[in-house]
Amino acid sequence: MEQVLYQLPESWEWRQLGEVCSKVTDGSHNPPKAIESGLPMLSSRNVMDNGLFWENFRLIPEDAFEQEHRRTRITEGDVLLTIVGTIGRSCVIRNLERLFTLQRSVAVLSPDQLISEFLCYQLKAPFIQEYFSNNAKGSAQKGIYLNQLKSTYLVCPPLTEQKRIVKKLDALLSRIDSAITHLQDSISQIGCFVQVVIDTKFSAISSRETIESLAEVKGGKRLPKGEKLRDEITDYPYIRVADFTDQGTIDLSNIKYISREVHEQIKRYVISKDDLYISIAGTIGKTGFVPPELDSANLTENAAKLVIKNKKQLDLNYLYLYTLTSDFAAQAGLATKTVAQPKLALTRLSKIEVPICSIEEQKEIVSTIHALKSKLYQTEEVLFSKIEELKLLKASILDGAFKGEL
Repeated sequence: MEQVLYQLPESWEWRQLGEVCSKVTDGSHNPPKAIESGLPMLSSRNVMDNGLFWENFRLIPEDAFEQEHRRTRITEGDVLLTIVGTIGRSCVIRNLERLFTLQRSVAVLSPDQLISEFLCYQLKAPFIQEYFSNNAKGSAQKGIYLNQLKSTYLVCPPLTEQKRIVKKLDALLSRIDSAITHLQDSISQIGCFVQVVIDTKFSAISSRETIESLAEVKGGKRLPKGEKLRDEITDYPYIRVADFTDQGTIDLSNIKYISREVHEQIKRYVISKDDLYISIAGTIGKTGFVPPELDSANLTENAAKLVIKNKKQLDLNYLYLYTLTSDFAAQAGLATKTVAQPKLALTRLSKIEVPICSIEEQKEIVSTIHALKSKLYQTEEVLFSKIEELKLLKASILDGAFKGEL
């Protein structure tokens, strides 16, 4: 038994998932084209540990739905498990009021020797999650094949024990989940408070000037046709929107590079550590600074750089903080055109109006906001730490439950 990890209590046994479920299947490998009005086909992004998330799903024609629904036959008490992409989220189908079918990223399990809730809890246990992680296959997007899933070894106690364990886990884990939700709400409130403070500071300034009057707006450059980014380090890093973080800087962990020959062709499209970047395609409006290590790096065509014309008139940190305001977001949103994907035209970006005060006042605003953010983010770090502690406690409880220690 490859996956048997420890000795079980008397009358408990290890059984493979395929032995304790009457049905183990996945959704459609070739989902039909989405239509504007049809029947729902859910994917892994709609399956959460606390139930189904009814947003951002595909609608498919009725005839295609009937064909897929006959194959998966989702019924009351089935357990859904995400098996592609984010692997290992699971929920039990209860109070099935709305028929749906599934894409290949979700498996349907019909337990006949385990209580559905017991199976669902066990799929969240650390030893099962580790097994999924170690056995996932694929390059672009990892997944668990059905044969591998059916071979997963599960702990199978007597029915009375299953009921007792589910009851205890319901009580313990619901309290932990409530505490985590409360902490997450507190973190959200910190973010909202910071947003209100930033918005208030800038809204109090009446004088405004367009970005183009304060800074040069220049786009990046795509690679020449036929050229590709490379992983091996050269003297010519290439910054992509994927490298932009939510903290206003660049993630250095997966930087790509280009050759000297390619750089020579696009060397006019580099960004300085004294410039501000902004994403203009795909994910619009991510702004930030380039770290010294990437000074003069090449910049993607999906971003632009703002080069301040007069540093005695405009502070770079002040400009960055303004890009975090609701006012900037509204102007950028109004300037957004949607065709195949969102795009913020450079001409539109240039016309966005920035509240302007004296350079001394700008620096004072920057100092005040940075001090506030520093204090609040210290509090935020404490809250994140408490959330991680609760998650570890939850994992420990689940681990003990399937060793007979609960």
